[in-house]
Amino acid sequence: MATVPETRVQVKVQPFHPYLLRLYEISEAEFDALGDEDLKAEYMDGVMIVHSPASVSHEWRVAFLLTLLNLYVSEQGRGIVLGGNALFRVGSRRFAPDIMVVGDTTRATSKEIEGPPELAIEVLSESTRDYDLGEKRAAYREAGVREIWWVDAEARVVMVERQGEGYVPERIHEGWVVSEAVPGFRIRAEWLWQDPLPSVIRCWEVIHGV
Repeated sequence: MATVPETRVQVKVQPFHPYLLRLYEISEAEFDALGDEDLKAEYMDGVMIVHSPASVSHEWRVAFLLTLLNLYVSEQGRGIVLGGNALFRVGSRRFAPDIMVVGDTTRATSKEIEGPPELAIEVLSESTRDYDLGEKRAAYREAGVREIWWVDAEARVVMVERQGEGYVPERIHEGWVVSEAVPGFRIRAEWLWQDPLPSVIRCWEVIHGV
């Protein structure tokens, strides 16, 4: 078992539940010691950001998107698709998108992905909305993530930002959401607003034009 170094930790909890827990003055070594594969946590500029357990509706949408992406990427041989506990590192910063697609698998180590993913997807939730659309959004852009999808079920919109287009958001409420970072992959935005979500198999057939 790893020994946690002694440290003076300042804790800030947002005044509602679900929450983001911020641990200040944390070194990279302390982040490694405190974190494990069952804890969704990120590290930015000396702050360890710990996420609360996700809601069922959030995880349902994440699983839906991840399954479709994994089917497509596996079929096309375009790399790997990872879920929300996997980290990518740029400099000393480490981030855990809800979903990421990494084309070059040689950048994968036993602990994390070195460098930004081609595609990062975030499904917004009550506890993460401000963080995701604020400091995390800016950090993703600085890191050079090629394409970012922000899925906002409350507003029923998918915001797509691409590095080559200066990260100017394209807002899609219905119709096809098309990825350039994962060529050929697309979904219908309105699938994500259905309750219950549609059959993954039926959507996969639509994607393939069956």
